[in-house]
Amino acid sequence: MIERVYLKNHLSFDEVELNFSEVELNLSKGLMIFTGPSGAGKSVLLQGILAIFAYFDANAELSEAIIDDKIDLSDFGIEVDEEIIFKEIKKEKIRYFINNQAVSKKVAKKIADEFIDYLSLRNADEFKNENILQVVDKFANNDIFSYQKLFFEYKSIDKKLQDIIQKEKKAEDLKEFLNFEINKIESIAPKTDEFDELMDIKKNLSKIEKLKSLKSNVENIFEFERVVNEFLTFQEIDTSFFDEAMNELRNYMDLADEKAEFLETLNIEEVLNRLEELQSLIKRFGSIEESLKYLDEKRGEFKKLKNISFEKDELIHQQKVILERLKEKADKITKKRKVGLNKFEKNINEFLKKLYMPNAKLILKEVELNQYGKDEIVLEINDTKLNELSTGEFNRLRLAFLAAKIDYENREKSLFLDEIDANLSGEESMSVAEVLKFLSKKYQIFAISHQPQLTSKADKHFFVGKDKNKSFVKELSYDERVNEIARIISGKELKKEAIEYAKKLLSEGLK
Repeated sequence: MIERVYLKNHLSFDEVELNFSEVELNLSKGLMIFTGPSGAGKSVLLQGILAIFAYFDANAELSEAIIDDKIDLSDFGIEVDEEIIFKEIKKEKIRYFINNQAVSKKVAKKIADEFIDYLSLRNADEFKNENILQVVDKFANNDIFSYQKLFFEYKSIDKKLQDIIQKEKKAEDLKEFLNFEINKIESIAPKTDEFDELMDIKKNLSKIEKLKSLKSNVENIFEFERVVNEFLTFQEIDTSFFDEAMNELRNYMDLADEKAEFLETLNIEEVLNRLEELQSLIKRFGSIEESLKYLDEKRGEFKKLKNISFEKDELIHQQKVILERLKEKADKITKKRKVGLNKFEKNINEFLKKLYMPNAKLILKEVELNQYGKDEIVLEINDTKLNELSTGEFNRLRLAFLAAKIDYENREKSLFLDEIDANLSGEESMSVAEVLKFLSKKYQIFAISHQPQLTSKADKHFFVGKDKNKSFVKELSYDERVNEIARIISGKELKKEAIEYAKKLLSEGLK
């Protein structure tokens, strides 16, 4: 519920401060009525209030509203104290704040939707099929959530199935491509480190003649081995170090022979061809390791394509099982809805009778299975479609709809009504006033009134006027209310009869 509103420099208003918290023993519920001459700024004012909650583009330099509702804002990272403060500041751009924390316009509107219902002149959202079904399900005590959970599981499987069917159409071409890619790499059969080893061989092949030449020259050293030994012995020097060095040299000579022998057995053309094959993979994939990784991925994809028929059959089976469960649940929901629908229709018609309207019919029709079940509710009044109703009839139907479901509302809300009693007769206007008074027990209602009947029922009566092209708003005292209601009845010249009738209406409205 909205406790207080403040607007600064809002179009024709310099400053507005409104308090609503004294209604009904310091609670914010009740009927807040705004009256005043045409062009004074009543609609501008209500739109300014709604702009704080992002329902309209902001025009005020600064606007603020204090809310006494308990709303969980933890999902938005907003701390909550005893009250919630919405604030909007307009400078170069418009900025929104909740409890002094900046939020987007979208978030501000989403949070406001928790405690505000704005029924604009021809907004028929409450009559959308899903919204009527939601109300009927409350009357019927239906477990729609477990059904919806199962339905979304069904849709998820259906999406997977459709994806597989699409893949299946492309599978043959894709399998041919994957097979080509796999065979190309498998035909080369690369091994890790093979490229580096072949590069070493290529390098050594270019050195083999030089190796032979050097080895031939080194062999001459052995002709002087005996002489060196004699020299060392003559000098009484231990020859073991020399013997070890010569033996190690012989080992290196043997290794050189083996290396040369191995290299001479190789086909250099085959080595170069193999290097060329490996280089083609490195050029494409960056390395042999990456080409092997790609090969594993394509083998996996190929295997999945081979198993696609099995997956498809499995999903079809799962979908069939869930569909049967869905149909069973939908049947139970429909059965309960028929009972709930009768209760809801009876409630609506009780209020429509009070509002001098013909009975409404709520007709349950079967449609294709969807997230709301298999039902569609068609609302008829004397075989007239909603968009063919007059403005007065449409507004009275909305009131009956709101009143009929009031006991099933989980949260007390602030309700903003647009031109709710326009173009109504006295009798019709009084009926609207009485239903709104009934609704105000649970709602905080903001409405502009053009009729004395609704105005007389107000818990708070605000007058919107204009002085020197500047709009102002003030809460009226009892005597001021009498005069304002008399003005609505008779015009600027207050007649005695109008004043007496205004007093009578007020005395009845305040009971």
